[in-house]
Amino acid sequence: MTDAGQFNYDQVAVDKAEELRELAGAIRAGARQLTQTAVAMGMCLIRAKTGLPRGVFLSWCRLEAGFEPRTAQLYMMLAGLFERYGEDVYLVPLSAALDLAAPSVDEATIIEILARARRGERLTGEFVKECIRRAKVKASEPELVGAAEMSAMVADALDGTRKAALLRFLGDKPGARDRHFLKNLRERLAADLRRNMARSRLPLVRQLPAA
Repeated sequence: MTDAGQFNYDQVAVDKAEELRELAGAIRAGARQLTQTAVAMGMCLIRAKTGLPRGVFLSWCRLEAGFEPRTAQLYMMLAGLFERYGEDVYLVPLSAALDLAAPSVDEATIIEILARARRGERLTGEFVKECIRRAKVKASEPELVGAAEMSAMVADALDGTRKAALLRFLGDKPGARDRHFLKNLRERLAADLRRNMARSRLPLVRQLPAA
């Protein structure tokens, strides 16, 4: 979900419902103005920093702009996000836009969030954080090349009864049984291969059947 759900205006009087809708629109417009103002401040900070030594700029930020270095950096990154993606950034609430502007956020996530904003979805800060988190987790996972082929090979080796038994054991969703199954499968495969290699090393005479 991108928001907390839709408010049920049927629970209030018609006149009050109309007033609430207008107020909600004014608040959302104000939120857009907050982001727009933050972008403008970030651009001012970028201009101020240009040509100044690091220490001089940080001193100016604290004494004149009233910003600590980390805060100034956030607004400048937001301005950079605006320069790359344009006015769609205004549609994202300020806290979420600041998170989206971080250098660690991948382009695909930014494009997805801005597309949702253009469609009129009411994006919450929590939703945007979760999108960013999921993207980072996915990027950190190793690419499982050949996983589909290996699983197909195992499934093809089983008859219908064994497939049904394995599916019942694993269940409908990933869980602890998956880990135990893979651990035991890995150990069984390794043990079988060791036995096969040991048999292949036996002298030919010992491999012949008894007379």
